[in-house]
Amino acid sequence: MRKTTFLAAVLAACALVLADMPAIAQVYPARPITVIAPFAAGGSTDLVARLLSEGLQARLGQPIIVENKPGATGVIGNREVARAPPDGYTLLLGNAGALTIPAAMNANYPLDLVRDFTPISLSAEFAGVMMVRKGLPTTLKEFIAYAKTRDGALNFGSSGVGSAVHLAAELLMKNTGIKMQHVPYKGGSNSMTDLLAGTLDVLFVSSPVAVAQAANKDIHFVAVTSTYRLQELPNVPTMEEAGLAGFDVTSWLGMLGPARLPDAIRDQLSSALVSIAKDPATQARLRTVGFEPIGKDAAEFAPFYRADIKRWTDFVKERGLREGL
Repeated sequence: MRKTTFLAAVLAACALVLADMPAIAQVYPARPITVIAPFAAGGSTDLVARLLSEGLQARLGQPIIVENKPGATGVIGNREVARAPPDGYTLLLGNAGALTIPAAMNANYPLDLVRDFTPISLSAEFAGVMMVRKGLPTTLKEFIAYAKTRDGALNFGSSGVGSAVHLAAELLMKNTGIKMQHVPYKGGSNSMTDLLAGTLDVLFVSSPVAVAQAANKDIHFVAVTSTYRLQELPNVPTMEEAGLAGFDVTSWLGMLGPARLPDAIRDQLSSALVSIAKDPATQARLRTVGFEPIGKDAAEFAPFYRADIKRWTDFVKERGLREGL
């Protein structure tokens, strides 16, 4: 009788311990994972989020749900992930244009990018592409010489103040001494229309937007802002090839989780995401639409992420572009 009573007590105690164990102690993942894309459906961040989610679902054996949370230059989606439990079930497909650059531009940015997030894997990046209207020099060297004689009379368009392509144009002006007036747009279609109409002199767009215009004979492509040529625009030189040594501006896309994400979960996700980015079929799909696959794991992504924060914070201060002061 005593043995029976003792055994029952032990079993009851074990049941209580198991009931109190957090969900994180379960085999991960045990349920669907949500990936937050902080921009609207159909854009570049959304496209990559869905491509990576397909690969994650195949590798992890659980549904991956992509939720678009646009607004406030990424803050709405970013904040939802920063406030989520650090259990690996809410992730962020972030990019420089929704994280490091907006935080650099806004002195009152509501999140701490180092404190509030766990970098998991850097999957891809995209470059900027410089275009000019008809009648302007189509080589970078000739354009710079032309712009220097106009002393700020030329204008340039971008997808908005603080976008990666805006900062690429700012870096061009800094490195060459030319001056141009910024005309920010909310979308790519209006800026392209104005460039073709001749009311916009120069346009900087993301490589996915430029690749979509590759067959347009009325557009003059000058250079790409990455250190490599784009597969779909093979005849367009890099800024460095065109004469600006060391010029390199790309916008990364990577997966992050909330702060305090357990190492085991971070590393499991990181390994899966690197595998996806290194897959030849995935790489082909990314390059076809203007992205460059990367595939950095958490150990590589974390220092890259911190360096990107510092780079753009220093640059926007130097150029006097910071808002919210």
